[in-house]
Amino acid sequence: MLDRIAECLFWIGRYTERAENHTRLLDVYYHLREDGGEEAESTWKRIAEAIGDCALYEEKHEGYRERDVLFFLTLDADQPNSILSCVSQARNNLKKIREQLPSELWNLLNGFYLWLRGMEMDEIARQAPHHFFRRLKEGLAAFQGTAVSISLRDESWHMLESGRYLERSENVVRLLRSVGGIAPEERKGSYGYTMALLKSVGGYEAFRRLDHDDLTLEGVSRFLVLQEAFPRSAHFALAAFERHLKEIRRESGKSDSALERTIRLAGKARSELGWLDRNDITMESLNAVLQQLLSTNRQLGEAVASIFFSPGREVTA
Repeated sequence: MLDRIAECLFWIGRYTERAENHTRLLDVYYHLREDGGEEAESTWKRIAEAIGDCALYEEKHEGYRERDVLFFLTLDADQPNSILSCVSQARNNLKKIREQLPSELWNLLNGFYLWLRGMEMDEIARQAPHHFFRRLKEGLAAFQGTAVSISLRDESWHMLESGRYLERSENVVRLLRSVGGIAPEERKGSYGYTMALLKSVGGYEAFRRLDHDDLTLEGVSRFLVLQEAFPRSAHFALAAFERHLKEIRRESGKSDSALERTIRLAGKARSELGWLDRNDITMESLNAVLQQLLSTNRQLGEAVASIFFSPGREVTA
């Protein structure tokens, strides 16, 4: 697989996953403003910190108002982490390698991008942001579902999926850090944020089905970090990332020492999470766990870039 193809596939996976993650989080946080917890500005600042660049936001806007934050995180083409920018980056990468993936995927992503680029904040406000977020989730789910249904399970598929799952692992860190700063005296009233965490990943029903009754920030944090059976947990994502790297090794038929080290690093990270006990994750220890996860994810991203991408190319986004 050529370097340019591997790089494009990896970032298609990452950017489409990132766009979906941002959409889910925004949709849930949008409704938190009605729960009577923090002031509205504090709620919007927290979500801007979770998925955007506050310094860049403050250069453009005076305060954290709903309309300004929604535009900044969804439709601002000058903001590299906005949903529009993520979809645009995924589309640009897919455009470069259209011959490597089914044509249906290009048609879906291109049409979705054109629809999103044509949206205006006034139109979003008229139809209610919840409907807009639902349309975003449906469009991104259609792309992923089609990819799962018709893509050949070769090196290209496994590279695409490795990017998706590495991004998903990082998203757990972003989610939990977005609520990890809640002061101890405010945690008794943190039910809204606890539900936001679960609903943003579609995990409420899974949490209850597994007989978890610890509906606290600590309990949900443990679930999102340690649960092996839930597809949007850090443990599941790292295990999937490791598995796809092993499939790339098998498909290529090559034994590359750098690839072997990366697979071992992913396996070590997954194993370390597997050895953690529920009591090892508390609000006091959570930040250290997340910092280690973030460091590991960065190492894995850099390792993939050094093995598969052209030298000198940007490896983070």
